[in-house]
Amino acid sequence: MVLIKTGLIYFDQAIRQGSIRKAAESLNIASSAVNRQLLQLEDELQVQLFVRMPRGIRPTAAGEALLSYIRRWKRESVALHHEMLRLRGGERGLIRIAAAESLADQLVPRAIARHQERFPLIEFSLLAGDNHRVKAELLAKEADVICAFDLTGTPRTATVAHVQTPIGVIVPPGHPLAALDRVTLADCIPHPVVTPNDDWLKQSVLHDLFDASDVPLKRIATVERIDTLKNLVRAGIGIAFLSRIGLERELTAGELCWVPLAEGIVRPASVSMLLQRGRVLPIYLSSFVDILKEEFALLGE
Repeated sequence: MVLIKTGLIYFDQAIRQGSIRKAAESLNIASSAVNRQLLQLEDELQVQLFVRMPRGIRPTAAGEALLSYIRRWKRESVALHHEMLRLRGGERGLIRIAAAESLADQLVPRAIARHQERFPLIEFSLLAGDNHRVKAELLAKEADVICAFDLTGTPRTATVAHVQTPIGVIVPPGHPLAALDRVTLADCIPHPVVTPNDDWLKQSVLHDLFDASDVPLKRIATVERIDTLKNLVRAGIGIAFLSRIGLERELTAGELCWVPLAEGIVRPASVSMLLQRGRVLPIYLSSFVDILKEEFALLGE
């Protein structure tokens, strides 16, 4: 039996994303193509690998066993590739980063660019996603370092950098709230609000804002991606609540405005960098962590 490599990759991605549709979006292919590969994989193995649910899929026991094989195969393939590179000489390796989308937009790329000046042969793998996903990558040892918002540590992780950043309102230029120095919730009542979806909200300090507030905020749209949220605000659909992190490009270009919320409305967001606890870091990874720490320190200024 020769397993189809494409089917294995698609199956791994579908389970990571929790749905065939999201896997197809991340792979930039049609959902039908992913579905077809998964069905072919089940046919070849003659076993059910996943169960379809109303809001996605979950692996069967056979699917979990296959996932273990796939991820072991991927790790060993990467290790073999980089061992061959090392044998050709030079300081080589792979740094796997999992980061919240706001941090993957500018902070992480800046750190990568600085690191390449010292270690030009190091490769990077960057996964951007929500907090649940990036933390799962670290715990599964699929990522070397994670950077995310409002993330708590575990006995298996170590927090090596942490800063707090205030929450504010983002609006298009010329919006009435853009003229204020501070925004209260009462100021926001007349304006429709674009919010993260429930999965995103429950992992964020923004959950406190909507869950505990007695102020009747009107939701006009919910989104899964921060880029979508920024696009809707830019188009004048509604206002949104975010920290400044990840908005640098739009603020500099004058495409969006950010105004801090008045004190006491919601606690600041926390931004953390986590590593696997107890791991001895190779020199190139230790150097990258130091650069990230410096970038984190700039967030707090």
